[in-house]
Amino acid sequence: MTGLAAVRRSETLQLAGACAGLLALSVVLGTAAHLLRPAATRLPWFGEWDLHIETKAFRAGIPVTFLAGAQTRANAAAGMIFDARIPEQYAAGHLPRARSLPVGEADQRIGAYAGQLTPQTPILIYCGGADCDDGLELALKLREYGFTDLTLYPGGYAEWIEYGGAVRTGVPP
Repeated sequence: MTGLAAVRRSETLQLAGACAGLLALSVVLGTAAHLLRPAATRLPWFGEWDLHIETKAFRAGIPVTFLAGAQTRANAAAGMIFDARIPEQYAAGHLPRARSLPVGEADQRIGAYAGQLTPQTPILIYCGGADCDDGLELALKLREYGFTDLTLYPGGYAEWIEYGGAVRTGVPP
């Protein structure tokens, strides 16, 4: 029995050594890959992730608004509100007056709104919340299409319902 226990102990130590070696190798390779990336695309080792989307929007030149501004836009008769989330999320609940325009389907679906939009139409864009960058991606895509009055609501649907904002469900007619 002692011989079997010694073999198992030896195998366990070999396995632990191999795992430690793989961990060390992954740290070295990950650090090297990070340092070889262009400085502009490196992820920070630490940072303020609560403002990540706002920071990216600022750098891209996309204005942001917060809850009060989104409420004003939702209650206004002018302009358009686009929900960048997937259709199932939109159907489960969305801001009043919002139209579904998932970022992944924008190329195919923007034509459906062409009759309601001009390049100067004020457009508010949002997605799921502060950790969702689909709204920013949609804003950048709409800017490529030629729209000039774009505003991102980075708090998105999560903040809207957290503070008791009215929601609609279902898909638009």
